[in-house]
Amino acid sequence: MDVAPVIREGRTYLPARFVAEAFSYEVGWDGGRQAVMIGPPGQLPEAPATTRTTGNKSASETVNKKDSFVFDVLGDSKILPGRENWRGNRVLAEAVERINQDNPALVVYLGDGVDQGGPVENLLAFREYLVKLQSPWYPVIGNHELIRGAEPSGRAGNGEGNFLQVFVDKLPVQGRSYYSFNYQNSHFIVLDTAWQNGDGPKEAELKPGSQQWEWLRQDLADACLRSRHIFIFGHKPPVSPFRSGGPDTVSNLPDGHGTSWGEPGVAVEFMRMVANYHVDAVFSGHIHMFNRMDVQGVPYFITAGAGANLYAPPESGGYYHYLRCRVNGNQVSYEVVKLPVPE
Repeated sequence: MDVAPVIREGRTYLPARFVAEAFSYEVGWDGGRQAVMIGPPGQLPEAPATTRTTGNKSASETVNKKDSFVFDVLGDSKILPGRENWRGNRVLAEAVERINQDNPALVVYLGDGVDQGGPVENLLAFREYLVKLQSPWYPVIGNHELIRGAEPSGRAGNGEGNFLQVFVDKLPVQGRSYYSFNYQNSHFIVLDTAWQNGDGPKEAELKPGSQQWEWLRQDLADACLRSRHIFIFGHKPPVSPFRSGGPDTVSNLPDGHGTSWGEPGVAVEFMRMVANYHVDAVFSGHIHMFNRMDVQGVPYFITAGAGANLYAPPESGGYYHYLRCRVNGNQVSYEVVKLPVPE
């Protein structure tokens, strides 16, 4: 098994989430992982094993109940405060109702909840939708909260202060829009990628050498030692299904994909780091549709269908939706939950 070790303080560590796989073989199952234990007798975990039938194959896995949970991901509603019949408002309200029926362990909202993040009352109106969620929820800053958040006119400006004010109780570090947290066997990383197309202060971008980049690298190194799964969330996607000039796609990557990041080299370095630290999945919004692309073995999801105008026909992912993610021990599976089109 090709697992990159982590070297810290002169010692070499094997990531904890791979130790249990030293005597296992992984096969695909529902887009996730299925661990088939093949180790020598006496070295298997003592927890009771369950068997799942996957097509014409039977696979045995050991699952601890506390390591089985669901989390939901959605983004890009662009609600209009006071316009409850507006499309974005109605789709978001429907999404909240459906998610409450799921009863997930947690929910992550990927940004652009409002069309315009200023004045601050706009963000407060958006927050009123999220507080109706019956599960813990976590906000990601989007470009509409940030770049269009400074003034009531919506003119370009840094509206990060409004976001930090409205969601202060959700941010572990005061005055910082990126953060991470743990839940059961998994580590969740929320990034600020709203400045990634070069339309803001250079020091705010996520790029090698920046404060956020170095924090991310250290956070990944720590999580790799302690958590079986790692998930990353941001607003602007590092990889796009379109080429430059397509919807919210500003440059091209060497592999033929596009990116919503202004510096393609930074996106390439980010994806290399994600692969090196064995991240399970990266979730982004911004491009109003659903899409999945696998880069270096890592799924990159765009799930931006919570009410904003759609950028693709239904057969290409242009539908209202949210993403339901199931963690079950070693495996993770993903399910798109479609939402009705408002009449």
